[in-house]
Amino acid sequence: MASQFFNNPATFSQLPSHLACFGSSNSSDVCQAPSDAMLSFLNLTTVDSYLDAYCDRPPYDSCAFGYCPNPDVASPAVRYSTYFTSVVSAILTLYSPEEVTSAFFAQLLNVYSLIVAAIIAIAGHTLTKMHGVFALTIAASPLSIYLIFYVIRESFGGQTRLKAVFGTGQYLHRALVLLMVPLWISVLVFTTLPAASWHFQQAACNKVIAEGHIIRFFFLPFVSLVEIPEIGASILGSFVLAWGFAIIRLRKIIWAKKGRIFPFGRLWRKVVERYPLIQFYTVIVLPFSFWMFNTEFGIRRLSPRESFEATYGQLLAIFVTVPPFISLCYLLPGLGRWFADLMWVRLLTGRRNKPYLQKRTRQESMLSFQEDSRALLGEKGSRGSSLA
Repeated sequence: MASQFFNNPATFSQLPSHLACFGSSNSSDVCQAPSDAMLSFLNLTTVDSYLDAYCDRPPYDSCAFGYCPNPDVASPAVRYSTYFTSVVSAILTLYSPEEVTSAFFAQLLNVYSLIVAAIIAIAGHTLTKMHGVFALTIAASPLSIYLIFYVIRESFGGQTRLKAVFGTGQYLHRALVLLMVPLWISVLVFTTLPAASWHFQQAACNKVIAEGHIIRFFFLPFVSLVEIPEIGASILGSFVLAWGFAIIRLRKIIWAKKGRIFPFGRLWRKVVERYPLIQFYTVIVLPFSFWMFNTEFGIRRLSPRESFEATYGQLLAIFVTVPPFISLCYLLPGLGRWFADLMWVRLLTGRRNKPYLQKRTRQESMLSFQEDSRALLGEKGSRGSSLA
């Protein structure tokens, strides 16, 4: 198409020639009075149209207007779709493993579409280093880390709540999850290379805007502690207080069996069985909040001009949210019963010693919990009778 355009003689009867307009002298009448076709061709009458033309192929050594937006990688549609899919899939994994299959594939589609597209763009030198780091950040969500953990545990014979996805014979599912790790490493390695080793778009912006520390804006573990210390300290403080309270309350049950000084597995099981809200806060609220905050902080600080456009990639990102949304709708009817069974709600409503409204998610563990309680009571009673 381009060759036909420039080889067509009629083209140069409408548009001014390169030599006449951009040579040593631009006093040609053709340049001073361009045709209507030329004005339409160079329709740069607004700032937005000028920036669009600039960002169509931004200069390597220029950062006059900051990082150019990349809608298919970092637009609000892609970001919010990934947040929603990851959070909902994590909730389904925690509370409704039988509904997790569709959400699992939605998460894989999100991760692979971002990472593979980033790798192709990096190989073609058409991606900024900042957008490469962003793609890695949003793909390496807490849910992706959980999936890797479940695959490793299932592969070594451990029982997990994702047996339907990673159980016996599900080698393809396991391979798709484990393959994410080398892909992440590949992107990370390329984004840490110096400018002399690999050509990224708008390399000048890496120093002008990011000051040479792009990864810091996205991967600083607790960036909120630095930028908003009050909020960060409140979040971490609430985490420590909640777990400290639970461990103190359940210390006799946790250490009922003599053995290790710090039985982490037993401690985790007993706390989350007795206080499911602490589990939800620890597994969902805390990690996903920090992940989303870091991502939004980095993108708004480095590339604030990201906006929504109805492109194929962004529309696909929106439609990817449909399967996990449907699965979440099936889970919502039980939300009221789950909330009513929380320990503090049962205490406030006077239902502390009444049956639970829904089945416990780990019935066997709850039975062992009750057995531990009876054992402790029996131990106290025997001690009391001996003293008597």
